[in-house]
Amino acid sequence: MGYATALAMAKEKLKTFDIEKACEAMGAVMQNGEILIPWFGENRPVNSGSETEQVLWLHYLISGVHTPLTGKWIAFRELPSAMFYEPKFMQRAEGPLIKRFGENPAQMEQIGLGLGGKTAQYGDAAVILNLLPRVPVLYIIWGKDSELSPECRVLFDSSASRFLPTEDLAVLASLGAYKLIQIAVK
Repeated sequence: MGYATALAMAKEKLKTFDIEKACEAMGAVMQNGEILIPWFGENRPVNSGSETEQVLWLHYLISGVHTPLTGKWIAFRELPSAMFYEPKFMQRAEGPLIKRFGENPAQMEQIGLGLGGKTAQYGDAAVILNLLPRVPVLYIIWGKDSELSPECRVLFDSSASRFLPTEDLAVLASLGAYKLIQIAVK
């Protein structure tokens, strides 16, 4: 199923929801009949994103759960059915971060702070980005040194799968990684 089909299905499903209640529960805002979702420090109209972003945002709103965060970080492989997506996840999220920030981990942390993230005490540098209001993602880098290659881990709050399916979480974390890299390249 392509993103166009997934988007059409999500829009249809959203029609069956009390949109204002869904927005309130999920940290989004309804303004002048338009849904605004926090995305990298700004409230974005849902219909202004790419197809991929719109699918993620609508799936998130449709989940409609008001589950508290656990504060327990888990690896991607611990998410439901992650084994099917893990190689692509590592290739699309962790690999590019290693390539870009492996020799300068502090740069990732600085950029993450500029995106409204918070530092965390892991690795050589770590930043938590709330990519969606109830879905924090923790990016950790261990930098290259004379004996070890750089490493990266992307972790999720253990409640993440209540808000988005595993495939969507992989895409979400990848979009966060790409945003960090995009800013670093400027």
